[in-house]
Amino acid sequence: MSPPGVTVVIPCFNYGRFVHEAVESALAQDFPGVTVVIVDDGSTDGTTPGLCDSLASDRVRVIHQPNAGPAAARNRGSREATSEYLVFLDADDTIHPTFVSKLVRAIETAAASGSKVSHAYCQEVLTDKAEGTWRVPEWDPTLLMVTNLHPITTVIRRSCFEEVGGFEESLGGNYEDWDLWLRLSFAGYRGVRVPEPLFFWRRHSDDTMVMRAVQAHDQTYARLIERHQSQYSACALDLVRLSNSMLRRFDCNWLDESGFPIPLMWLWKRRDRAWALEAELAAARRDVETWKAAFEETKALNAQLQIEVLRRATTEARAVRDHYESYTAIRVHRAWHRWMARLPRPLTWLPRQVLKLVRSAF
Repeated sequence: MSPPGVTVVIPCFNYGRFVHEAVESALAQDFPGVTVVIVDDGSTDGTTPGLCDSLASDRVRVIHQPNAGPAAARNRGSREATSEYLVFLDADDTIHPTFVSKLVRAIETAAASGSKVSHAYCQEVLTDKAEGTWRVPEWDPTLLMVTNLHPITTVIRRSCFEEVGGFEESLGGNYEDWDLWLRLSFAGYRGVRVPEPLFFWRRHSDDTMVMRAVQAHDQTYARLIERHQSQYSACALDLVRLSNSMLRRFDCNWLDESGFPIPLMWLWKRRDRAWALEAELAAARRDVETWKAAFEETKALNAQLQIEVLRRATTEARAVRDHYESYTAIRVHRAWHRWMARLPRPLTWLPRQVLKLVRSAF
């Protein structure tokens, strides 16, 4: 029996500089039959469409469409797939070579035990401008109604994805993955966790889709509740109990007049102080590097000055020597000694006596 196929759907908007890494990580899976669908979502930077096209192959299909947002791009890619499983991977992220095999195995193991499983998820490693690992919690349908439990990059059964209608495109890129997990949960499905860091999320700037979603959290969460009002109403008491229990457990229900938890405000102050100290340390390190550079420059300058002094002294000494050698008496004296040096020693006695008489005369 051949293994189930897997299609990695990669939406891409102006991320041509990253998309090849995402594709390479998808094609490097140790699971057979993995193919890729890149959806260029109306990129406007002038380079991304061509960079996407350059990756096309027998395992990589490239689709271009007018800009419609990430949810619509993912839905478009999923419609092009015929595989049993889907993976939604953003163009600036990557996955470990064992991502697909381990998550597919988790789904099939859970399904074999009778669980109604829709998808499997794993831990998220933060890279580039971020660091750390999101050690995602176990699946909990009630907790899911309070907070999102895991990233969008999972292995999901295509049949389950299509059954609940795919991503909600009207959310505009804010929490559409959370909305999908909620709909799967309300349909009786569950996710299964693989507690390994197999997904790599790249924060390459201070303005990312995730950060924009967090900034719009209150409005978007209100929309999620409105979209699933009957389910939230039915679970209202459980949600209140869970939320209050979480506040108590995290020591966050002791508030001051600002409305913020007092222990959390204390931690913020410590954090800000740590950041300030870190900034001071970084500045001190820069000063040390500057001083080291100045010291090395001074050493080089001193060496250059010493060389220049020696050069000038040598030039002056040569000038004095040349001036001294220019005197007629000096030239005659040196010529006399050169002539004497060529004579046999017995014959030099008479010239030396003559020279003594000349000297004594003066």
